[in-house]
This record gives sequence, structure tokens and C-alpha cells, in this order.
Amino acid sequence: MMHIFRSYDIRGIYGKDLTDDVMRRIGMSFTAFSGRDVLLSRDSRLSSPALSSAFAAGASSAGARVIDAGILPMGVGMFHAWKSGTEFAYITGSHLPKEWGGVKFFHANGIGFRESENAEIRNIFLKNDVPGKKGSVESAGDGAVDSYVKYLNDRIKSSRKLNVAIDNGNGVSSIVTKKLFSCAGHEVDVIFEEPDGNFPNRLPDPIDRELGKLKEIVSNYDIGIAYDGDSDRMAVVDEKGSLLSAEQTSYIILSKLMNKADGPIVANVECTRLIDDIAGRFSRKVIRAPVGHTFLMQYVNDNAACYGVEPTGHYCIPSIVPFDDAVTISLYLVSAMSEAEETLSETVKGMPAHEFERLSFECPDSVKFDVMNALKEKIVKRFGNVITIDGVRAEMENGWSLLRASNTSPYIRLTVEGNTRKDRMEIRKEFAGIMKEEFDTRGLEMKEEYGKK
Repeated sequence: MMHIFRSYDIRGIYGKDLTDDVMRRIGMSFTAFSGRDVLLSRDSRLSSPALSSAFAAGASSAGARVIDAGILPMGVGMFHAWKSGTEFAYITGSHLPKEWGGVKFFHANGIGFRESENAEIRNIFLKNDVPGKKGSVESAGDGAVDSYVKYLNDRIKSSRKLNVAIDNGNGVSSIVTKKLFSCAGHEVDVIFEEPDGNFPNRLPDPIDRELGKLKEIVSNYDIGIAYDGDSDRMAVVDEKGSLLSAEQTSYIILSKLMNKADGPIVANVECTRLIDDIAGRFSRKVIRAPVGHTFLMQYVNDNAACYGVEPTGHYCIPSIVPFDDAVTISLYLVSAMSEAEETLSETVKGMPAHEFERLSFECPDSVKFDVMNALKEKIVKRFGNVITIDGVRAEMENGWSLLRASNTSPYIRLTVEGNTRKDRMEIRKEFAGIMKEEFDTRGLEMKEEYGKK
């Protein structure tokens, strides 16, 4: 059972790795660790009702008061938990294919359970000796969506009406998005609106190749927005059908936000210098965080930051809500767009240009961290300005490079950004050369799995 317990969540294939009985024991283990009441919610997967019921049964049998909020977007559930000061458990397979299920835990302040906390829950689960106590399961009632919509529309105002196309991907975002944007004064059309755990129209991961229908229709709109299965991540498409990067999306948001909110910006080590460009306009500091949305929120909270971003599509504006929520961020993005006279594609075209590339090289799980440590030592010695909180990122005048081992796959990833194409190619050549030296020393073939600009 060890493999279902990940650093920041629990996940597995339903009926194989993750059964109802396993989830019941997880609920018991969570309560034994937390000792607190818990708000429970879930996504639209076919397995989520059964897994949610099993978690509630286990948690209540260990003495917890379980407040069942039913099916909700993750952000709405987190909002409810934050306002009620309650721990939060969300049954979800996130962006993974429909066969997957799982659960994520959050504290009342919106920060996900740390790796060490999830490890404690795992250890309690493995011992399987949680004593029985009398708890309860009760309904949270209605009103969560209405409270969420009112709260956001009271705090996020738009200067003019925009035409917004939304791809819900048959996930739970559809429970709130049309109402939220309509109440904000925008014209909204949605596709793949009905929550359906079979995800019949696209995968619940809003990556570029899954957004064909949104790109097909977006020319009639000012912006297209797509969400993942549980709506904690989003993707943005301009009116010409081009997918924006998380940094480009952040550039627009920060152009408005930094006139209103104080504090530094948190960006993980994979983020491009476009974040530094917009931060420089407002004389703000950029603080780099390790990869992972739990780290992102910890760094935002610990540094009293005005904003947090990582390239996978997680964002946070703590002056609005103190947790990462793609639906909140998308409304703020549209609000920022409403203050501009340019189209979205014109705004992106006017941003500073950088040359970016990410490559993955196969490296066996058994040695990848040893290889990474050796690479880190070499790069620290060779370059003066390095960040070593997650892999090793070397900063240079003409660009930067990041080497880090994947936590979940047998790869070491090389990320390179240059001010020009020539800079990028030179930096890539130098760092790939450092990698090849280490791979050759260990008798490893340096095989490139894929590359992405």
C-alpha cells in the first residue's frame, strides 16, 4: 500500500490500489492524526461518492465530526473550510485519467498538509490500530456556492464586460463558473458543462493538446479558460487560439495586482524570468520556491507574499483568498483584462521575449538522486549565483538553467532560458555537457526522452 501515499496527497487506481475499505482506514488514520473536525467534499469522478462515504465512515468511527459538503469545486470547498475554521479533506483524482481516485488534506488556513504530516497519516494507516470512538456525519447544507460567488464578486470588480468562453472539461468547475462570471457582468458561454466522471470530451488535464474545441470557438470571444477535473488548475487561451504560459498569465494579473497589494512574489524554481520582468517594473522581490503547490502556499504564507505561481497552473492571490484556486484567479485575470484596451494576444505580444526550453533525460530511479547530487556539486563550484532548494538553478546574465530530478518519474530534467536563441543554445550546450560527463562516468546513456520549447 505504500505507493498510494505520495508526498502531498494519496492517490491510486480505484478498485485496485484504492478501495472503499482502504479509504475507510485512511479516514480513521486522518482523524487519529488530526484530532479535529473535518469538512469533506469531492469531485465528479465515478468513484468519488463511494470513496467520500468510506472516508466519512472511517473518520467518524475514530471520533471526528464530519461535515459533508458533497460535490463542489475544490476552491469552493476550501473557501467553506477556511470560513468555518475547519480542516478540509477533498476526494479527488485531480487531473489524472478517470480510473484514478484519491484524497488531499488541507489545514483551515488553506495550506496543504506537509510531507511529514502525510507521512504520519501513512504510518498510522500501516499500524492499523486506531481505537474506535463515537463521531458523527452531518450535511453542510446548501449555500456554499452562493457565498463563494458573493465573496469574490464583492472583491473583484471589472471595468467592462468581456466575452468569456469556458471549457469545464466535464469537471466540477461548471458548478460555479457560469454563475460567477455572469454575476461579475460578463457574457459567458460554456462547453463540456455537465459534470461527468467518464470525461467523455477530453482528459481532465487542461494541457494544450486537449483544448481543441476551446481553440476552435475562441475567436468569437475575448478569452478562453479551461479547468482541470477538480478546478484547482487552469489554462488560458487567447482569441487567436494560442495557449498562454503560467508566467504570461501572471504578467497580466500582476500588472493590476501590484498596484493594490504589498509583498514579494513567490515563483517556483521552474518559472521563467518573465516573472522577474514584471516584478522589476514594481521594484518587487521574487522568492523562488521548490516545485509543488504545497511548497508554493507555504512560501507565500511564510513570506507574506502578494502572489504565488508555478508553471503547472497553480496560482494564489492571498489578499483575495489564502489558498490556490484556479476559479478565483481566472476571475481576477478577466478583471485585469477588462482594464486594457488591447486584445489578449496583443498584450502577450508586448511582453518581454525570452527563449525557453525544457528537456527530460532518462535516469533510473535507483541512481537519479545520486546523479543529481553530483551534478549539483559541480554546478555550485562552477557558477557563482545558484539556487539549490530544489535541484540546482544557475543564474547568468544572459539566462539561467535548472537541473532537477523528477520526484515521480525516472528522469532528470534540464530547463534552459536565454535572452536570445543563441544564449539558449549556448547555455543548453554547456549544461548538457556537464550532464554527459556525469552520465559517462557512471556508464549511463544520456537519452533525451522529449523536449519542449
